[in-house]
Parts: sequence; structure tokens; C-alpha cells
Amino acid sequence: MWQQILKALRGGDVLGEMIEQLGQMLDAGQWMFDQAADVLTRTVDWPGVAGELYARDQEINRIEQGLRERIVTHLAVGNQNDLPACLVLMSVVKDAERIGDYCKNIFEVGKFYEREYAHPHYARPLRDVRLAVGPLFELARDAFVAADTPCARKVLDKAGGLMRTCDVLIQQLLSTSEQIPADEAVCYVLLARFYKRVAAHLGNIASSVLSPVSMIDYRPVGRTGGR
Repeated sequence: MWQQILKALRGGDVLGEMIEQLGQMLDAGQWMFDQAADVLTRTVDWPGVAGELYARDQEINRIEQGLRERIVTHLAVGNQNDLPACLVLMSVVKDAERIGDYCKNIFEVGKFYEREYAHPHYARPLRDVRLAVGPLFELARDAFVAADTPCARKVLDKAGGLMRTCDVLIQQLLSTSEQIPADEAVCYVLLARFYKRVAAHLGNIASSVLSPVSMIDYRPVGRTGGR
């Protein structure tokens, strides 16, 4: 559906600008995710990036608020034919905003947890998940802005696999009888949850390219894991 909508919008400046602003939100979210990863891996010290990271989060929030206002105004002045596009935009803008929040949460894990991520059964898989989530930002952005269905399917498939991996890790952590320091175990659970949510929201954005408005954010049970 989004392919047809986007094709019809190519000549419209207002909605075209709004789509581009969604791309700006994802770019800011990717920057936040990368900086949070650097804090987690001790590549940078958290005080050096905290100010800019929170500023980017506020920028995402401002863009979301501005887009909502523009969408309402655009429809209120009589552009009812653009209603499907505006509903799609309203949905994916919220996903992009939530990504910023979860990137901020990941950063705060790195800020507050000062010991090593020492357990190979959890630290290594979570590292692999983090490295796989990063490239999904650009893929999701390209899929949405260009209405690229193969790219969108790729995002959904990769996001689904990452979400299932995170679910397995959380289940293992909550059911293990192994003695793991409490702060380290909490750190792993939080990271698994936050990575899962970032992947899920990127998948939601991709789903808008493939699904009718009523099915955006929904995918077959068992394909992507729970929310």
C-alpha cells in the first residue's frame, strides 16, 4: 500500500517534507544507538556523550510533535485524500520516537553498570545482537523513504530473528540456576529487552511498506516473537 501512496505523493511538497523528517528521526536514533554502544563497550566515557545524546533525544521529540501538528493541520485544511498517508506517518513517527527512548535506556545501562560483561553465554550473544541491530536503522529508513519492499522484508526478517534471540536470552536468565551476580544478570535482561524493542520498532516501520494501514505493527504470530 505504501508504494502506491508514496508514488502519488512524489509531487506533494508537504507530505514529502514530512517523510524526510521521519528519516531525520531515524538518523538521530541511529546516532544515539551507536553512541550508547560505545558507552557499553567503554570505547568512550559516558560524560563525553551524555549532553549530545539527550539533546538528540529532545530533537526526536520535537520533530515528532511538529509532525503531528503538521499532519493534523494538513488534514484539517481539506486534504482528505492524503488520510491513508497521514495515518501511516502518524504510526511510524511514534515508532521512531520510541526508538530514541530505548537508545537512551541502553546508554543508561552503560552509564550505571561499571563492571565487566563477563559471562560468555550472555555477553557474546548480546554483543552479536547489538552489532546486528545497528545496520537495520539505515535499511528501515531506506525501505520507508523509497517504499522498497525487498528492503522492508529484509528488515522484518532480521528484526524477527533478533527479537527471538532476545526472548531466548531473557528466558534463560530468568530460569537459570547458575549463580550470576545480580547486577550483571539485571544488565543482561535490560539489554536484551531494549535491543528487542529497538528491533521491533524498526520492524514496525518496515511493516508500513508491506501492510495495509490496519495491519501496520502486526506480523504473523511466531515470526517475530512477542512484544
